[in-house]
Amino acid sequence: MLHISHIKTSSLADYVEPRAHDTIIVMPTTDMKLARRAAEVMSRRTDREGLLVIAEDDLRLGFIATANSVYNKTRSACFGYVAQDAFAGQYWLDYGLHALEKSRAGLLAFNDGRFFGKIAVFGLAMRRWLKSVYGQGVFYTGYHSHFADTELSVIALASGNLVFNPNALLVEVDYEKHLHGNDPADESLYRERAGQGFDGRIEPFTPA
Repeated sequence: MLHISHIKTSSLADYVEPRAHDTIIVMPTTDMKLARRAAEVMSRRTDREGLLVIAEDDLRLGFIATANSVYNKTRSACFGYVAQDAFAGQYWLDYGLHALEKSRAGLLAFNDGRFFGKIAVFGLAMRRWLKSVYGQGVFYTGYHSHFADTELSVIALASGNLVFNPNALLVEVDYEKHLHGNDPADESLYRERAGQGFDGRIEPFTPA
């Protein structure tokens, strides 16, 4: 069963894992009511064991910094990240873990209904692989709210570490998504970093 726990970013410094889990997933949130509803569906729709940490961002650190903080305070073979607006399909985690285990890849992109495996908007990763990317944290710390998942996905794809199972369904439910653009500073940083191969991790390229 997927257990659910709650922590505030203001208390992360003192956070201690309740017990060891093979799979830990973080859900940074600013809306606890929405997060709890999403988490309950996720828990009901999987038979796999794990821990889903709802990280209430009362310090307004942002999704990326919150996810990185929870990652650095936990231990698990597998670590995932989801959002409060994610709606899980049946056996979403079962299919995701099976794809990772079978492929021996580093990063699984859940089927978010938009990018179809090209970008791990919601992702599940092997911690051994994540450690080889940035050392600490899931995402590059320079981004505030956008493009961190894109960079991670591009690095995974270039190294043969990105896997996709369309049955691992975790759909982003945001009815106003089209009204919000990307953070200009994050987009500029992404283009700059892509041009030098994300600190030499892959071949440099110019984003379309």
